[in-house]
Amino acid sequence: MNIVMPKLGESVEEGTVIRWLKKVGDTIERDESVVEITTDKIDTDIPAIAGGVLSEIRVAEGTTVGIGEVIGVIDTGDEEDDGPGDAEAVEQAGDSGGKAETIEADELTPAAEAGDGGPLRRRRSERFYSPLVLRIAREERIDMATLESLEGTGKGGRLTRDDLLSYLERRASRIPEPATEQEDESEYVSVSRPAGTEEARVVNLDTLRKTIAKHMVLSKQVSPHVTSVSEVDMTHVVRFRDEARERFQQKTGIRLTLTPFFITAIVDALRANPMLNATMDGDRVLQWKHVNMGLAVGLEKGVVVPVIRHADEMDFAEIAAAAHDLAKRAHDRKLTPDDLKGSTFTLTNPGMWATLFGTPIINQPEAGIIATGSVKKQVVVQADDSLAIRSMMFLSLSFDHRFIDGLNAARFIRDITQNLESFDTDRVGA
Repeated sequence: MNIVMPKLGESVEEGTVIRWLKKVGDTIERDESVVEITTDKIDTDIPAIAGGVLSEIRVAEGTTVGIGEVIGVIDTGDEEDDGPGDAEAVEQAGDSGGKAETIEADELTPAAEAGDGGPLRRRRSERFYSPLVLRIAREERIDMATLESLEGTGKGGRLTRDDLLSYLERRASRIPEPATEQEDESEYVSVSRPAGTEEARVVNLDTLRKTIAKHMVLSKQVSPHVTSVSEVDMTHVVRFRDEARERFQQKTGIRLTLTPFFITAIVDALRANPMLNATMDGDRVLQWKHVNMGLAVGLEKGVVVPVIRHADEMDFAEIAAAAHDLAKRAHDRKLTPDDLKGSTFTLTNPGMWATLFGTPIINQPEAGIIATGSVKKQVVVQADDSLAIRSMMFLSLSFDHRFIDGLNAARFIRDITQNLESFDTDRVGA
């Protein structure tokens, strides 16, 4: 039984082996963790899908391989069982079998004569650093001495990505010392432009940003995007949220935010408009029975979209708990590969960063994506021509015009608006 690098989300194309939890010859039970891996988005363990003996380690610790590649082999005792450990994975392994060698941290630090982007020299360390941490250190020009001085919160004191990002945040918050003229000059390079040569600072895209760029361009190329915008009176929901916040937290242990209100309203609208709870599959449209709500979560280096499965079967408190759990585990880098699979519709909330509204890019191959803007108090003209201060919000829907027409989109966004403006607060249970 082959152990393969699993697919860890739509925008992830490779993973890195951090640590083998078993040695060649060890007996492994079904569902027991065998190897720890990392990507630009999550750290996770790969469990064995069958019991047996670990007969081969093909990929050494610290090595990055593509999705579907065989990284190890479990001898299950079945001579005919030589297929991949993941039915969706394609075996792409070479002849690199054999026991993996132990790899110490092999960090690259700038040589004295090197300058930005110049040659690098190796420095050995007894402390283990994942390739992701090393890559960030290179990009941020952090030397080995600094890495060695940082406290790690991972297993055995390992320095995690979040530990390093916390250090970078602290470093960025310090008041920089005035740069010398020589340092200023080394910060910029000459770039030729039609109007003449100018100086610019060069910022190289990291792997995650390249991957996100690729998928965003692909989505635009595949789907003709159209965005519809609606204005929602959130006064009723905001007032209730403020009034019930303490009771809800005492009852559930979760802070009551607007997110579960958004998700509940969208799920109800998807039930009434099933053509939006769909994905494109070649020349077919698959309208899904259940709503698997993708929830875009912004992290330091990019965005992940964990999924609330069968949200249509959950009550309000369950939706709130699921959203809270996924968001927390996303920030803690504790999402599993399954957490990122199978969404049928997606919500993104740029309003939490005071954005008025957005025109989001569709999370392929879904029919559409909703963006909620910031909630702001405004003077509004009522139906009787009186003026009132109301909490207003823009709601935007980007949809795939190949199989969703403007009428379908208009009805869908209208239903979400009405669901929010007339939200049944008894559903909250607080």
